[in-house]
Amino acid sequence: MADNVSKICADHLRECYPGLKSSHAHEVVAAFFGYKSHAALLADKRHAADDVDLAAILIPDESIVADRLRDLKGLPEKLPQAGWLVDNLVRLLLGDGIFEGEVWECFDVGEYVMEDYLPANLNENLEFELEDIIASTNAIFEEISYDECHVVEADSGVTVTVLGTYQGYWLEDKDDDAESPEIDLEVTVYLRRCAGRIAFEEPEVDVVGTLREKSAATVR
Repeated sequence: MADNVSKICADHLRECYPGLKSSHAHEVVAAFFGYKSHAALLADKRHAADDVDLAAILIPDESIVADRLRDLKGLPEKLPQAGWLVDNLVRLLLGDGIFEGEVWECFDVGEYVMEDYLPANLNENLEFELEDIIASTNAIFEEISYDECHVVEADSGVTVTVLGTYQGYWLEDKDDDAESPEIDLEVTVYLRRCAGRIAFEEPEVDVVGTLREKSAATVR
């Protein structure tokens, strides 16, 4: 466990930006970790910021920092915008080895999971995940499409549900009206909170596939 991560971050900001008050620096750090105030950060004992070294995924949200900056009075004139502050703190955590995981730079976690995470981490294993269904079809599946996503946030974590299809072709001739084999996909990616509101454990992925009925037409 890292020791007093929020203080390390706040001290770093004060060194980088002369004139930044200690109280303001701690408020910016709290916002970086996803909280509306430093008091809220301290009150969250379940997901202490000090546990960020245990996290696998960091998903900063600069909009929260931007909102907090607008509320704070008496900030230094040369203090950069929220995006620069977030990048600075991310570099600190990575550079000092406080956090050694992966940073997801995104505005929409659902779209990121659908467009980046799943293609990079699930596509090569999808055939294995659905081997029981595929074995019953006498078909080859090749084309993966992720079409829509739904995000549910809770105190314990974030659940992203992605719907899509897995399309293929038959290995034997089918009736003339037989459609190409297609599996409907429902992929659930659960991000369990680890530290603050922005740091998570390794994603937990669950895949459910359903063969479309029309894809099971009779073999000639």
